[in-house]
Amino acid sequence: MTEKPFTHNYAFTNVKSNFIFHDQFAKLFIKLIHLKGIINIGGKSQTIFEFAKKHNKNIKKKTSKGELPLKMYMNLKRLNSFLKKNENFKN
Repeated sequence: MTEKPFTHNYAFTNVKSNFIFHDQFAKLFIKLIHLKGIINIGGKSQTIFEFAKKHNKNIKKKTSKGELPLKMYMNLKRLNSFLKKNENFKN
């Protein structure tokens, strides 16, 4: 999760994540709160730079040298399965 708009000047090109904005997370969370068990909520797996570039054309590239793990993405199978079964719950 991150703030909207993406407020940072740089984004990592070698770190993959499932970033989404807070407002998108909140909409999904309200729809999923009644379910039991672990459900990871996130967006498409992509580099942080790819995510940021869609929302900030002036973002600069940066390579992580150990500040963050290179693979921070989550398994979204349960989330995607729920959304597929309940098409009316998509944003």
